[in-house]
Amino acid sequence: MHISKTSTKYRWISGPAITLAVVFLLLWLPGCGGSSSSSNTASADEVLYLQAESFYAQKQYAQADAILDQILLDYPSGPAADDAHFLKGKIAYQNASYSAATSEFNTVINDYPGSVLVDDAVFWNGKTEHVQANYSAARTQYQTVLDTYPTSNVLEDARYEIAKTYYDDGNATTTPDSAKLGTAITKFQDILTNHPTSPKVDDAQYYLARSHHALGDYATARTEYDAVLVHTGSTWLDNAQFQIGRTYYNEADDLSKAVPPGAAADVNALLDNALTAFNLVLTNYPSGASLDSAQYYIGRSYHKMEPYTSANLALARDHYTTVIATYPTSTFIDNAQFQIGRTYYNDAALPGNVGLYDTALVEFAKVLTVYPGSSSVDDAQHYLGKTYHQRGIATLNLADLTTARSEYQKVIDTYSTSTLRDNAAFRIGETYHDAGVAGLGSGNCAAEKTQMQLVINDYPGTTSATSAQAHLDGANVVDVNHGFCP
Repeated sequence: MHISKTSTKYRWISGPAITLAVVFLLLWLPGCGGSSSSSNTASADEVLYLQAESFYAQKQYAQADAILDQILLDYPSGPAADDAHFLKGKIAYQNASYSAATSEFNTVINDYPGSVLVDDAVFWNGKTEHVQANYSAARTQYQTVLDTYPTSNVLEDARYEIAKTYYDDGNATTTPDSAKLGTAITKFQDILTNHPTSPKVDDAQYYLARSHHALGDYATARTEYDAVLVHTGSTWLDNAQFQIGRTYYNEADDLSKAVPPGAAADVNALLDNALTAFNLVLTNYPSGASLDSAQYYIGRSYHKMEPYTSANLALARDHYTTVIATYPTSTFIDNAQFQIGRTYYNDAALPGNVGLYDTALVEFAKVLTVYPGSSSVDDAQHYLGKTYHQRGIATLNLADLTTARSEYQKVIDTYSTSTLRDNAAFRIGETYHDAGVAGLGSGNCAAEKTQMQLVINDYPGTTSATSAQAHLDGANVVDVNHGFCP
């Protein structure tokens, strides 16, 4: 029984079947003499390789790698040597050791030019470049598969991955690159149109939708996400449904931020559609991977309803709390905690709710203490300052305004890369301004001028610097409405 290789591994077995095959071969091999000379006998290194494959399938990479090293040490010229190098490359890839991965794949290509694994090695070189965001280099490798190995079993994967490099490259910057995303759309559409039997059709359909989504073409994106839902066996079903909700959410967000902003009724209508789509994730895909995402964005949708109402803010809080209580490993959990603080902050600004600033302070502090490594810590720190600031204005409390300055200063001193530092500095100046308007304390005029000039000097070109200059201009014309002294 000679094990026949195909181009990524011994493909006739996979997953749990690998373990069964190993057991079978280990029992049968001694009776066959352990020789690879017979077409009916697996060699010892091939049996070891199947053991390594079994460990790899179970993500026990260290154990797999140790067996592969044994193969290459004991059987350097054996029939499994090229397989061993290739699988070592895949293990290095999984361990994010990309230089080592490339070295192993190149060994297959250069030292075993007749191996059936060469095309796979080229493809995986592309994946190794791709995961490091070397998109052009990745495309070169994928294109080599298309040009050089027209019967390769990874041909369709390579075609799909080329399109995916354009998608990933187009989203690599804050502002999406319309040209690269346009190319991605063309290439994903080519798969759907010209390669309808490709195993990557549902993936292409999903990322075609994502490409339109990234470009802000929400209506087209929704149509394409709906087309994903037709692929009943696709792994993208729950996420496609979730993304339909995101298109409505993003469209509402764009409308509310437009100049001038859209009508509240139009914003809320879109958010209602978002809520419907997100709730379908919960009802239709109860075992899906997007449940926490849907819960979080249900909260965000209620939170964004215009104008704020205590009822909608309470609903938002309920869903944020569900994320924290139900999905302890969710990537949204820390931001859900931050948003709970914001619901209380927003609610406190409504008539008769000033006492909720106290609760907001507690919730923002939880972000700093419970999730100190969160990407939301600078936001939480900033909102601690804003909460003391607004409570101080609402209650005419100089102590709160003084504490607000201290909390804003922590944003500047503690989070050197935060995008909120200029705004925190500006708001320190505003605390003096607000104290002056309310007649709280003395010296506010001079302190505000000093702070606003600091903003201009330290954060030139920012919106905060422009606003600070407006304050100084008001001071120079003795604008009493700004709280300045004559």
